[in-house]
Amino acid sequence: MSMMIEQLEQKLQERKEAWWEWHKKNPQVWNKFEEYTLEAIKTGRKHYSHWAIINRIRWNREIETNGGEFKISNDYISFYARLFHARHPDHNDFFKLKQFKEEKIIEQLKSVDENIDRMSDKIVDLSNAVERVNQKSQRLAAQKNILFTGKR
Repeated sequence: MSMMIEQLEQKLQERKEAWWEWHKKNPQVWNKFEEYTLEAIKTGRKHYSHWAIINRIRWNREIETNGGEFKISNDYISFYARLFHARHPDHNDFFKLKQFKEEKIIEQLKSVDENIDRMSDKIVDLSNAVERVNQKSQRLAAQKNILFTGKR
């Protein structure tokens, strides 16, 4: 399973790097994301949707400015929310964030690994207990044989 975990960690790292490269080429998205988020905070909101912020950016870019189709991958939305939390720690719970899908699967795999380890330990314990019972049974059988036959 550790190979699967490594592959998932690599995939997540690649997604982060792809987003960062896109982010550097499109700084206007961050500027608007930060602006609209701070605007939402100023209205007194304690939480808001990072999807709504991105969709406002999409709307403004495509509809209001007639700027043509502007693609922001849905895969990048949570990265912007995380970046906002990192740059504005006083609002680090403004967006409700889930784990990345890779993080969730990695956590599940690690849990399975831990459960397998615990089960392996229990199997060893049971195997040792069975061995002790077998040894005791053999001793008792030998004692009964002596009692009934008088032979050793």
